[in-house]
Amino acid sequence: MTSDASAPPLGNLRALTFLAPGIPRPFFELLCRHLSARLGLEVALDAESRYSGPMRGDPDPFRGAAASADVGFLCASSYLWLRSRNDPSVELVPAGLVFADARLGARPLYFSDFVVRTDDPAQSFADLEGRTWGYNDRCSLSGYFATLQHLAEMHADPETFARSVCTGSHHGSLAAVLDGAIDGAAIDSNVLALARLERPQLAHELRVIESFGPFPIQPLVVRADLGPLWKQRIANALLDVGGEVSLLHELQRFGLAGFAPIDDEAYDEERCALRELGSLED
Repeated sequence: MTSDASAPPLGNLRALTFLAPGIPRPFFELLCRHLSARLGLEVALDAESRYSGPMRGDPDPFRGAAASADVGFLCASSYLWLRSRNDPSVELVPAGLVFADARLGARPLYFSDFVVRTDDPAQSFADLEGRTWGYNDRCSLSGYFATLQHLAEMHADPETFARSVCTGSHHGSLAAVLDGAIDGAAIDSNVLALARLERPQLAHELRVIESFGPFPIQPLVVRADLGPLWKQRIANALLDVGGEVSLLHELQRFGLAGFAPIDDEAYDEERCALRELGSLED
């Protein structure tokens, strides 16, 4: 694929990731450097670690003259919230991250893996009734909404089934499970895979009792008023990552296998699930 030279001029791009440190910031720095080289402009990266993306009541960094970001890596739940509003502030970049998880079949998907300590008697999520589960933040699909959706499928009331605790991050959830502060937590499968690479002992300390999903991968979005040509130029650059052997080798350290085309319809099932939970109502 080649970039579209007819895209309007732009001095620089401001990228913002809501997915670090679960997926480490250096991963996004590599992608931004690649985009900078392919697009011929500076791509500056910032990170927001307090939540997985803007939802109801949060500032929208992509909206209007006061926008602070042009490009964003964020959770699907946040993308669907922003798209559900009147005059949406973002559009989807049609290139999805593909991670090297054999369960995914080289598709832009991921799972939410629910973990407990290895010595915990629970054999399934249902065994946590009356106990405590943790989540990284209330914007997170993998850490929060996936568990709520599973409870809904069980016809269980979240308020009475088990106590929930916000840990602040996927890493915080893992630490809280290991410390015994909570009994279990739903973890982004790619974050869990990276944590196991960094700390091989986790394979002996934690076990997955259920996997929720698969879900559509966390999207890359652009500010809606950036224009369609820039959206396509960014997608083209990312879909060509496989041809950049040295870059792909560096990205593979973070579990990335490449990029694949993706469109808004890929998020339809999750859009319906969040509506049923009342999470897309303004």
